[in-house]
Parts: sequence; C-alpha cells; structure tokens
Amino acid sequence: MKLFVSGFSPIDQYVEEEIKIRRANFQELVVQKLESTDILKNPTYIQNDDVLICGATIFEVFKKINVRGQLVPLRVQTSDFLKALGQAALVGEEVNIINYKEVFLKNDLAELERVFNVKIHQYYYPDTESADALIDELLEKKQSIVIGSGLIVSKALEKGMKGFIWYGKESVKVAVDIAFNLLLTRFEEQSNHKRQEYILDHFNDGVISLNVVGRIIQINQKAVELLGLQKYRDIRGLSIKEIDEFDFLSEYLKNSASIKDKLLEYQNKTLYINSFPITVKGENDGSVIIISDAVEIQKHEKKIRRKLYDDSNRAIYEFDDIIGKSEVMEKLKYKAKKFAKTDANVLIIGESGTGKELFAQSIHNASSRSKEPFIAINCAAIPENLMESEFFGYNEGAFTGAIKGGKPGLFELAHKGTVFLDELGEIPLSMQSKLLRILQERVVRRVGSATSIPIDVRIIAATNVNLLEQVRQGKFRLDLFYRISVLNLKLPSLNERKQDLEDLVLSYTLRKHPNFMSVIERWIKEITKQLNQYQWKGNIRELENNLERFFAYLESPVNITKQDVLNNLIETLEDNNFLSIKQVPDHESYQTIIKEAEINTIKRVLKKTNGNKKDAAEILGMSRSTLWRKLSETDASKL
Repeated sequence: MKLFVSGFSPIDQYVEEEIKIRRANFQELVVQKLESTDILKNPTYIQNDDVLICGATIFEVFKKINVRGQLVPLRVQTSDFLKALGQAALVGEEVNIINYKEVFLKNDLAELERVFNVKIHQYYYPDTESADALIDELLEKKQSIVIGSGLIVSKALEKGMKGFIWYGKESVKVAVDIAFNLLLTRFEEQSNHKRQEYILDHFNDGVISLNVVGRIIQINQKAVELLGLQKYRDIRGLSIKEIDEFDFLSEYLKNSASIKDKLLEYQNKTLYINSFPITVKGENDGSVIIISDAVEIQKHEKKIRRKLYDDSNRAIYEFDDIIGKSEVMEKLKYKAKKFAKTDANVLIIGESGTGKELFAQSIHNASSRSKEPFIAINCAAIPENLMESEFFGYNEGAFTGAIKGGKPGLFELAHKGTVFLDELGEIPLSMQSKLLRILQERVVRRVGSATSIPIDVRIIAATNVNLLEQVRQGKFRLDLFYRISVLNLKLPSLNERKQDLEDLVLSYTLRKHPNFMSVIERWIKEITKQLNQYQWKGNIRELENNLERFFAYLESPVNITKQDVLNNLIETLEDNNFLSIKQVPDHESYQTIIKEAEINTIKRVLKKTNGNKKDAAEILGMSRSTLWRKLSETDASKL
C-alpha cells in the first residue's frame, strides 16, 4: 500500500509537510512523488490499494483512462483562492482565472475587483489538449498573469507568464486528511482480512463461505485438505456446481436451509457437516459450511476427557482432610503447616500406609504454589530404562519409539509447582546424580537435547526405608540426601496413634458407607476397643482394608445388634491374620518382599526345568535377557 503525490511545486512541499504531521500513525507507509506524465504513460502502476493525491484537472484525465486505486483530487479552498488572488493583484492590474470545463466564479465579480483593485477575466478549457491554445490566446491579448491549477500555471510559466496556484496549505490539508482516512480504512480492511485468514487457516475444521448464488467467497486450508481440492489453483470465485468434489453436498445445499450435525461418507472419510445461512436485512446472503473429520473429533474428545478427569497433576487433599486429634498428630500438622510457608525441600519419612502423600498434598495446597501443578511420581513404578525420559522428557528422534515433536518430562510439567517423589529410596544411583543436578542448577535437559530448560519446582519426597542406612551401604548419595531433607516429617505408625482409631473409623464410614453411620456411632467405643488390641503392620491402609471387609460381612445396617457388629469385626481381624502369611520386618520395604517373592518363584521354576533357563523364561512369560538380569541382580544364578 502506497501514497502517491502528483502535483506542481509548491503543492508537493505542502503535501510533504502535512504527511509528516500524520506519519507517526503510519510507520510502514511508502510515500512516492510521481509526475502526471509518468502515470499517463503507465496507468497500471497505481495498484488497487494505493491512494493518489492529484490536481482536479488531471484527476478527470486519470478517471478517463481508468487509473486504479483511490484518487483524491485537490479542491480549491476559499482562503487559498483569495490568497492567490491577492498575490496576483500585487503584480498586475489584470488577472486571468482559468478553470477546467467551466468558469470558476459563478457570482458577480464586481465586489472582488473592487476589493483587490484588479480586473478579473475568466476562462475555461474543455480538455487538457486545449489548455496550451488558451495560454497562447492570452499571450496574444497581452495578458501576463494567470491563476489556476498546477497544470495551467506550469504551462503559463513555460510561456513566460506569471502564474499563481490556487491550491494552498488549506486545500492540501483537506486532501491529505481525506487520503489518510482512506489509507486508515484500507489498513483496517487488510488487517481484518489477514486476521480472518489467520483464524480460518488455524481452525481445526474446514470452513467454506458461499455467496447467495453458491460461489466460494472464502475457503480455508483445512477444507481444501478434507475435500481434496488441491488441484484447483484458485478456487475462490468458483461455483460449487462447477466443482465435482461438492456433488455429495449438492442435495443438502439446494434450498438455503441449514445442515445440522450431518455425518457423510466421502473419499474413505467420515465427515461431520454443519451449515448456517447468512441473513442480511431479512434477505438470504449466502451460507457458511463447517466440515470436520469425525476421526479427529473423536481424538480431540478423548484428549479432553483425559484432561478433565486426570487428577494426577493436582493436589486434592488439605490439612483438614488429615484425620486424627492425638497429640502426636496435632504436633505433626502444626509442623507441616509451618513447612508449607517456606519453599524448602521436604522429606517425609514413614511406614507404608501412614499417609505420606496426604501430607505432601496438604503442604502443597497450603503453600504459595497451590495454584500450580502437583506432580506425583512413584519412583518404584517407573522402569529404570524409562526413568530419565519420564523425569526429564525427550526430543523428537531421541530414541526408537519417541513420539513426533518430543514430550516434556514430569519435572518440566511441574514448573512453578511441586514434584512429589514417592518411594525415593528406589531411585537407582545413575539417576540420583541427574536428580541432584536439577536440584542444584534448577534446569532440566531433555533426552536427545543439548539445550537446558530452566524450571522452578519444589521437591517433597517420601520414603519408607532408612536412607542414611542406604547411604552407608553406598545405595544412596549423601549429597542428594542433604539436598532433599532440608525439612523432615516423621509420620507415626498407626500403632503409635491408636487414640485416633475412633475418628478414623467414623471418617471412613461417613465417606464409604454412610448408611452404616448410625450403627457405627452407637457402638464405636466397643469397636475401637477391639481394634486397639490389633497390631497394625500396614497402618491406615490395612485399617481401611479391614473396615471394607467388615462392612461386606455386615451386609445391611437393618436389624443389626451389637453382637453382630463385634462378631463380624472379630472375624474380619482373624481373616486378616490368616492373610498375613509373612510379617514384614521393620527394616524391610514392601519392594524387598516383592522381589523376594519373585526370586522364590524363579527358583521353583528353574528347579522344575532342571536349570534350563530358556524353558524357565517361557514358563515365567519373560525374555531370556530379563531372566538373566533378574538372576544377576540377586546372585540367584549361582544356585
């Protein structure tokens, strides 16, 4: 888009002065001066979006030869004309006013002649070719002063006459105002058009806009792809009747009625189609068609559902959700609330089932990071060979199976929030050094990337093993231990807080079996007395499992007696003792027990196959390499 100026000096200088005043709002505007003769030789040089300021006479000529763009003719302002007349009167007694096609002044000239003390003659020329002849005629009449447009004045000066242009600063200001208003409108139109194109081209659906006779006004790239219209170089302006690919829609577009939620098969695709009529002042003005790929809709729906129902990235528990009024629990909650006010890393120590994640989530929700992600990671659940890519993410092509575009890691997703590392003691030494680097430098580097990504996360870790003992055994880094255990919470076992049993039973009943609430409340003292006699190796988790079995035995709260309640509770606890085949030593983790059970199974199968590892691997449903690895980890291969 350009602004062209065509005019005789000093008009061009006036225009430049006015443009400078307004230029601040049009930083990218190109201003160019053109001689009228150049435009006459090449009328197509002016483009549709350009604006041209020119004299009134040449304006008529440019219109005749169909010069494009917006033409703004200079219009004579009264103040400018009077100024030119006054200047002319100072140098001569007779003045010739020359206009295009008609005389300039329509009223009686006597008053002007009296005021300016000059004789006024008026002439006009029907076309530019006759302008020279008119100047020559004036010379023959011994006339020497001319007032008129830039064209007339330039011709008079060439013949030795004195000339005064009747366009002054006021005339130019009016013309420039009009030109800039046109430019502003053009800029806004272009901006809106580009914005619409951007929106349409980034739409997930195909969009086609038709006029009232079915010609395509606008179509986005998605619609071209869905309908396979790439072979058409410029599809805008074509009628859909001329395009074979629209045949499957012709039946539905006959009568300007809208299409609602229509599923149609097209070129091995299922398309979901809607159309909406456009009405302007009560009259039909075309329609808009929205086309979607049904398979893509289903994919998007699945993603949305996963995001809506995936609670893994947010903390749902708060301190009020932690049940227990015992002195040890009250002190613990008070301490944890103080920890929540800081940003230091926290290590939560406690047996399995004591509520370590419950405390971690509560600390997060009471902290300044509560509105940010809470990413919980079970370190024992992630295979060692996948741990680095899960923790730190990976770039596209980092390894076989890496998804296109790569994937952010869990630490990256937790930016500004909290990472909860559950079962911290299960992290292998190879990963401990990388985790330490994150804690020290606050950056992550995706697998396959040379670029570090700054992160801001708080670490809350939990363990049910003695980490200092693991440090002594060389299984855990001492520097990592100190980085993580800035603040410590030691959670008591259920056996250390049995005075909370009553509240725990009532809370569980209210949450899971509210129809039994009146029964449990009636005999809660007797129930907790019985539960107090039991040793809770599995802590809260074991208690809840027993309560669930207990309610299953009760079946219904109707017509139930105290003896029924106590008998079923005793039976529940006896069943639990029967199920607890192996007591877990205090120094062992449940992961250790699981590994021992796995090795015992491998031993039995190897004995059955007389030590044939290939047959044993087939029976166990694992590869020989996996079997070899498990044997090497436990030295079972020596057996």
